[in-house]
Amino acid sequence: MTFFSLNNFIDPQVCDQLRAEANQSVSVPAQVTKAKGRVDIDMRRTRRINVSPRTVRQIEAYFQELKPQLETYYNIPVSGFEKFQFLLYREGDFYKRHADKNDKVDSPTYIRARRISVVIFLNDESQPGQLDSYTGGTLVIWNQRDSQKIALRVKGETGKVIAFPSELIHEVEPVQSGERYSIVNWFF
Repeated sequence: MTFFSLNNFIDPQVCDQLRAEANQSVSVPAQVTKAKGRVDIDMRRTRRINVSPRTVRQIEAYFQELKPQLETYYNIPVSGFEKFQFLLYREGDFYKRHADKNDKVDSPTYIRARRISVVIFLNDESQPGQLDSYTGGTLVIWNQRDSQKIALRVKGETGKVIAFPSELIHEVEPVQSGERYSIVNWFF
């Protein structure tokens, strides 16, 4: 099982600016699947932030920059990526175990097409009381062959990107304090 990781993919000052814009923006409960427009707070409790068109272009440029690196790392071609989700997890928010891809015939086409999942962290998971950080909210990726074993625990670091095959089971543990900001997307 292989994971792509890159520290300081986004400059910390840019992450500060993105979080500042997020704090001034409208947010809505994040859906479990966009095809059915379903919000399920027992499965996923987080907020999706709507940012300005200029920020959308800025973030999409980061994904364009990431695309050839992921193709090289995973040795597969990807044709594009979905519309990203800018997420805010507050105290108590989480996303239970799930996979971003499955091949069930009743699954939406976009879910069956996903190949690589990407998370960009915009602030640090650290000790309680540290400014602009959060505790809890760890990204946990489970072993593909034994779903009871953890393959990787990823603590958020400002500007860090992590990518992994979309069929892997993963979760975001509940945030214990502070606010966790991240951007997620899927390459197909």
